[in-house]
Amino acid sequence: MKFRSLIAAALFLAGCANQRPAGSSDSRTTESYNRDLSACEREATFAGAGSKGQAFDNCMKTKGYTPKR
Repeated sequence: MKFRSLIAAALFLAGCANQRPAGSSDSRTTESYNRDLSACEREATFAGAGSKGQAFDNCMKTKGYTPKR
């Protein structure tokens, strides 16, 4: 009986440990992505006419993002 209650307590605590407070790392990740996206869009704006897409892709790659293609 003690063994079952010990397992139940461990499962309960494990479930609670995986929860993150609202807005913790997700909002920081979204903010940094949006900031990097804006910076790369600005950089691509100043690129030559034929290389805007390539400039944007290269900028995002240097910031650690991979294209969704």
